Amino acid sequence: MPTLLNPTLFHQLQAQFGEVRISNAGQEQIALRIPDPMRPGRFITQPSQRGEQYSCSCPFCGDDRFRLYVSYLCGERDPATGNRNYRLWCCQNEKCHQSEANQQVFRSRLSLPIGRRRACRAAIATPAAAPQPPQPITLPENLLPITALPATHPAAAYLVQRGFDLEELYSIWNISLCDSCMQCRPLVPNRIIIPVYKPAQMFSATPDAALTLGGWQARLVPGLEPLAGSAAKYLSAEGMQKAELLYGLHGAMQTTGPVYVVEGPTDCWRIGPGAVALFGKTLSATQKLLLVHHFAGRPIIVMLDPDAYEAAQRVQDELYLARGASAGENRVVLVDLPPGREDPADCTRKEIFAVAAEALRQPARPGPKPTAIQHGVA
Repeated sequence: MPTLLNPTLFHQLQAQFGEVRISNAGQEQIALRIPDPMRPGRFITQPSQRGEQYSCSCPFCGDDRFRLYVSYLCGERDPATGNRNYRLWCCQNEKCHQSEANQQVFRSRLSLPIGRRRACRAAIATPAAAPQPPQPITLPENLLPITALPATHPAAAYLVQRGFDLEELYSIWNISLCDSCMQCRPLVPNRIIIPVYKPAQMFSATPDAALTLGGWQARLVPGLEPLAGSAAKYLSAEGMQKAELLYGLHGAMQTTGPVYVVEGPTDCWRIGPGAVALFGKTLSATQKLLLVHHFAGRPIIVMLDPDAYEAAQRVQDELYLARGASAGENRVVLVDLPPGREDPADCTRKEIFAVAAEALRQPARPGPKPTAIQHGVA
């Protein structure tokens, strides 16, 4: 067992962020102080040996690969200046440490006074440790219905500018804004919250089956600075298994006619119930099974973004082979967007229905022949 250089910091990180790993145990930092060329009279520290570091999963961007690194000197007094340095941490996933708001939140999460370094023994988590049961996913706290925002609010103005009906977004998709929540992971205040529901029994044939929360996504609002967290356009709930979900599945199960397969939630909003999103450009095995099981006898329209034509063809081929010779209307049609549109959300609902209807009137193209790998997919 190693002797830690800053056991107090180590245990504070454990209490705040869960599992903490150790690298360079017992190794002190070696650094030079040199004049700062950009700030006369100031100095900067250039470490030649970083010393003991603690790593955990970053709470700001949803990282789960232990890519947030904290120096054992974080919060300790600088012997030259006497100041405590709380900036000795770095997120290698989304560079979350570069945000002033994140720096303030990080410091507040380590609000207990950090004492002197003292020797102690600490156990390091090993892969052999018993796995913990997954925690249930819950929505962020302090959510405001999107319909409750004033028309001048950046989130409401952004959605209306894109042609979305706020009443429809709330009544059908339960869209809201996170006003403030510092407990969820990742941190998503000032973001549009998109719940992702799934049937409690994923392959139940009952359209009105009970629903459970499978996860949520948080969308950055143009013109509205996130109070904390990553600057990525979309963040997903910690523990959300996107490959096991289809956004909009429950609503599509209650419709008739064609089923639209698109990339993201905003594409579903544009089309309305009857569209499902893959959360990307690829079709997972579970998503394929859900589409084949729930929408037998209904045509499937694949409508990905124009820059994903080859990916859309692969989705079409996989669904065609998975459906096999089952009875009913089982075409899988690839549909191009109108010229100049970057994704289905950029179209009007009328434009989407028009290009889909035209594609369904065309003769079905010959499907791919099963290969040794594809044979027997169901």
